[in-house]
Amino acid sequence: MRRPSHHTLRLFLVDFAIFATFVLVMDVPLTGLAVHEWLGIAIAVGLVVHLVQHTNWIATTTRRILAATSWRNRLNYLMMVALFPAFVTVIASGLIISEVALPWLGIATNPATFWVWLHLTSVSAVIWLTALHVALNWKWISITARRYLVKPLGSVRSSLRPGE
Repeated sequence: MRRPSHHTLRLFLVDFAIFATFVLVMDVPLTGLAVHEWLGIAIAVGLVVHLVQHTNWIATTTRRILAATSWRNRLNYLMMVALFPAFVTVIASGLIISEVALPWLGIATNPATFWVWLHLTSVSAVIWLTALHVALNWKWISITARRYLVKPLGSVRSSLRPGE
């Protein structure tokens, strides 16, 4: 049974928000350390929403992973199994080395070299796994972006042209 399009739109908007925030978080000189840390916390919230939205896919694919499923579905599942702990490591180590957000909340942090190294190493893993995730889901991303962004913007643009 096909889900209503508003469900797809919600999935797309959450994914887009996480991705856009992730891109901003990656540029600390642009955002500054305080914004970097708070956006990192926002990504954690977004990832929880993302996982909740995809619980049916997770449960179904977990059941099918050893049975009959496509190589693409298996690869996507294994990539997600690797991406989840990588993101958890980025967020947890980021919180541990926080210099602004958690101290502002009165929580002591530990910016030791090991935690900084772990944070930067896990960020690298997240970047590569996210690239794979986007590549594996590119068809859905492009179709959904066309449906909810390109077509509506084209309609708005057409309605703004005088004399047509």
